[in-house]
Amino acid sequence: MAVPILEKIFFAEHLSLMLKSGTPISEALETLKEEVKSKTFKKALEKILAEVVSGRSLSQSLRMHPKIFDEFFCGVVEIGEKTGKLDANLKYLSLKLSQEQELKSRLRGAMIYPAILIFTSLIILSIVIFYLLPKIIPLFTLIGAKLPLPTRILISLLPFLKKNLWKIILIIFLLSLVYKVLRSIKKTRLFLDRIFLSFPLLGNFLKNLNLAQFSRSLYILLKSGLTLRESLELSKRAIQNSDYLEKIDFLISEIERGERVGQSLKKFPKNFPLFFSQMILTGERTGNLDETLLYLAQFYEEKVSSDSKRFSSIIEPALIVFVGILVGFIAFSVLTPIYQFLGQFRFR
Repeated sequence: MAVPILEKIFFAEHLSLMLKSGTPISEALETLKEEVKSKTFKKALEKILAEVVSGRSLSQSLRMHPKIFDEFFCGVVEIGEKTGKLDANLKYLSLKLSQEQELKSRLRGAMIYPAILIFTSLIILSIVIFYLLPKIIPLFTLIGAKLPLPTRILISLLPFLKKNLWKIILIIFLLSLVYKVLRSIKKTRLFLDRIFLSFPLLGNFLKNLNLAQFSRSLYILLKSGLTLRESLELSKRAIQNSDYLEKIDFLISEIERGERVGQSLKKFPKNFPLFFSQMILTGERTGNLDETLLYLAQFYEEKVSSDSKRFSSIIEPALIVFVGILVGFIAFSVLTPIYQFLGQFRFR
């Protein structure tokens, strides 16, 4: 069972405060073990505490639980142990996790109404197609009159849906499985990620999301005491898009040759806008790169939030129109023959 991100935020923030106050790490872990609510997290902290007491470092103990603490988290903790700034680094991690949680909440909130609308529509359509229509269709055969085209289309679709419903579900499942397999292959994952980035609306959203993650991660790593090259290397752990990962690898090679990051970023205007690369270059020249990265992280996180709201404002009316047309088609197909029959009955 996955550990909720709020639990990890609680852990990082409170461990930072306790260490800053002078509490020994073993006592801090003992206290936090009793405070967390997740049973999975509680068991993990019990093992981490035992490892720390036996002489292992906190970062080594955390790495024994990769499903809870990723390499980025463990790396920042390890840097804090080496530089003597563990409490500060844990605070940075709690802020990063809090920001990620806030972004996820905004995205989830923007998608709630469309998801409810789709789910409700599917339930209503399933009831109409698989429960009501089979009871109404025999009535149509008694009418005798020529049925309208929408009704004939609906009647012909019903046996097909009944016969092939599980096949359709199986095909959808297999397609999702094939997509997961393709994502596991490095070259195809890179190809798919580049395609997604080229989409008009989705691509812009993904670019802003990756820029926000890159800026926030690099800011935290630089503040934690790493060199720029080391920070770029570890920042890859926080990026999911393969195209951006490839560009970061190029940046690392450029830095090793003595180039500035901002200048190198200008070679990839499709991934890093001129505004972004120029801000980075200015930060390098003035010696305020970490503060520049923090500003860029906040700027692009706000853009991600506004993009999600824009998606919602586009999707909601489109779904309403689509569902309205679908329901109207079914209603017209069902009610028209009934009205025809009633009209004949009244005429006689």
